[in-house]
This record gives sequence, C-alpha cells and structure tokens, in this order.
Amino acid sequence: MSMEIFDQRESNTFSAKTVNVPGTPTKSSTWERICLTTLGASTTGPMYTVMYMSGWLKQVQGNSIVLELFITFYPVALGILLLQVYFDHVVEKSLGRPFSNLLRFGITSVMSAVLLPLIYAYRHHTASLWVIFAFLGLSHGVALGSAFELCLQMPRHVKGIEYLNVGMQVGGVATGIFGVMSGFTLQEHPNATRFYRYAFLTSCLCLAGFLGVLAMHIKSDTYSKVMRFKPEPPPSTIQETMELISMLRVCIGATVLTSGSTLLCNGFYTYAPTSRKDNPMDNSVLVVLLVYTNLCSDLIGRAMTTYLPCPRGKELLQMVSARLILVFVFFMYISQLQYLQDFFVLIVLHVLMVSHGVFTTWSFVHANALAAAKGLQRTFVSKFCVIILFVAILLGTLTGNIVERLFFLT
Repeated sequence: MSMEIFDQRESNTFSAKTVNVPGTPTKSSTWERICLTTLGASTTGPMYTVMYMSGWLKQVQGNSIVLELFITFYPVALGILLLQVYFDHVVEKSLGRPFSNLLRFGITSVMSAVLLPLIYAYRHHTASLWVIFAFLGLSHGVALGSAFELCLQMPRHVKGIEYLNVGMQVGGVATGIFGVMSGFTLQEHPNATRFYRYAFLTSCLCLAGFLGVLAMHIKSDTYSKVMRFKPEPPPSTIQETMELISMLRVCIGATVLTSGSTLLCNGFYTYAPTSRKDNPMDNSVLVVLLVYTNLCSDLIGRAMTTYLPCPRGKELLQMVSARLILVFVFFMYISQLQYLQDFFVLIVLHVLMVSHGVFTTWSFVHANALAAAKGLQRTFVSKFCVIILFVAILLGTLTGNIVERLFFLT
C-alpha cells in the first residue's frame, strides 16, 4: 500500500472508540478548508434563500404553494443524484476528471445565480415557479453530490467533510444576514428593490463557491492528487448495491433520525407560545429568535466536529436516539399554555440544533471513514449519503405537514 497521505485506506482508520484523524494542519490545508467552507455555503445558499422566501410566497399565492415548490425541488435533486451515481464516471472518462468537476460546479453556480432573481418576476405564475424550483433542485443536487464526493476523497488531515458541513450552515447564516441587510426579511410585504437586492447578494454567494473550487484547481496539490483518482463505475448488481447500503446503515439511521426530526420541528416555530400571558400567540419576535437560534446553534454544532472525534457507529446511534427526547419536549411545550417561558423553548431549540449539527456531520464522517477502511466506491458512498439526507428532509417536511393538518389546523 502506498505511504502517500492521500491514500484513503491509510489515512482514514477506525480506532477502538473513535475515528482516527492523523496529521497536523498546514498552511496549505488551512486555505483548502476555507475554499471547502465557501463551497459548502454556495451549495446550500439557494436552498436557504427560497426557505426565507417561503413566507413571502405564501402571501402571494397561498399556503399550499410552498409545499408544492419544495416537493418539486427535492425530488428533482434526488433524481439528479441517482443519475450522477450511474453516469458521472462516463462524463469524467470523456472530459477528464478535473475539467468535468470544474464544469459541474461552474454550471450549477451560474444556474442558481441566474434563477434566484427570476422568482420575483414569475411570482404570480405557478407553472413558471415549478420550473424555476425544478432547475434549482437540479443545480443543488449536482453541486452537493459533487462537493461531498470531493471532500470524501480529501486526506483526513484536511477534514474536508467537517468543513464542508460547516460551510453548508454558513450558507444558512449568511443568507439570513443578507435578508436583514437587504431589508427583505424585515418587511411583511417587501418591494422589488429589496427582493432584487437580496437575490443579488445570494447570487454572489453562489458564485463564490465556484471561485473556491477554481482556486484549489489552480494552487492546491491536494486537489490535484484527488483529481487523479480514476472514475469509479457504479455497483454492477443489485446484490452489490444492497451490500454497500447495508454497510452504510449507521449513516442512514443517524441522518434520517437527526435531519428528519429537525425538519419536523422547523415547521412549528409559529406555534410556539410566548410568555406574554395576555396574548401568548402574539409571538412574532419569538419566532424570529427561534429561526436565528436554529441557524447559529446548528453552525456551532458543525464547528465542534472539527475538534471532537467521531464516535463508533453504535454509540452514534444511541446519542441520536436520545436526542429524540428533545423533539418530544419541544412539541409538548408548543401544545400547552400553562408554562410559558421564552427562555426555556430557546434553550431546548439551542441544544436540539447544536446536536443536529454534530450528529449530521458525524454521520457523513462515519460513512467517509468506513468507505476508506473497507475500500468502498467513493462516488456511490458520497451520492448515497446526500440522497439519504434529502430523503430525511422530505420525510420530515411531509410528516410535519401531516401533523400540522391533524393537530394544529383543526
């Protein structure tokens, strides 16, 4: 076996209790981490932007439009990820891996940057919005799948998975800040100027990720060596595919339980009663606090994973299962009016989201280390992990809508 640090089987190993992360950061790995963080922010920036626009879209077209658009967005992203699993190696063999990688990130960045401003122009045309969201889902799926594949192949001392996940949440925080800076999220009925100012800022964020990849393409020896990996064909049989999926069961369980339960809670912030006893449902300030607690706490959790070692699979699943107690506490609180403390629900959400950031990242780190230790197909593992993440988001969103209709809108 090669002694190069870029040999994944050598650099990613399981210890008795934790995932071993050898090597010390260098000046080179520091700026590579910055580039990967920027890439993560650009891949999720469009997704968070349309989430911030959801309240405004409800005012324009009614409550059902948001669910329709998200059901358009995520299935398209899932479909394109499945196509990537089976056809990425064909494209890479034809165009060369470095060029095809740059091409994917370049096209998806420009596509998102162009489509976001069009939402305002076609805000009254439902069919046009479906098309826009479908293409946004396509670009999101391609960018996220390609980003995770790149990070999975990075040597462990770079901690590519961890910093990409940090960047993904930086995208949420940045788009939230852009909403305040532009005035878009400060008004109930924002005008065109505020919308386009917001769309311009988030479009710049989309393009920044491509610039980060381009910088690594030009200057990073690590990136160059990763691009020398031969394109991997997908599993050739159903049995081989199922065996690979079985090996990733920890990632599946941790991702579905963590992200699914988080998305389930996210739709119910507006039902959290405030401590104003004269009118507990006059909670607009509390809802804003909950949203930004969500974003910042999740970012804190992901940043913690750059220092904390990842536990073994069994221990990770036990911690993820214990976290569901907080989900139960959250729903118990918003379902009553006897005990009203804003501070309490904010603390519950803070712990819930810090743990979300930690466990979501660890599920990918675990899959990364397992793929390296057992020599699994990196392309399949990276795409499959993102597919499971999207499935968890869809399950959480749909379950939340069902719970809301059954228990909160009756």
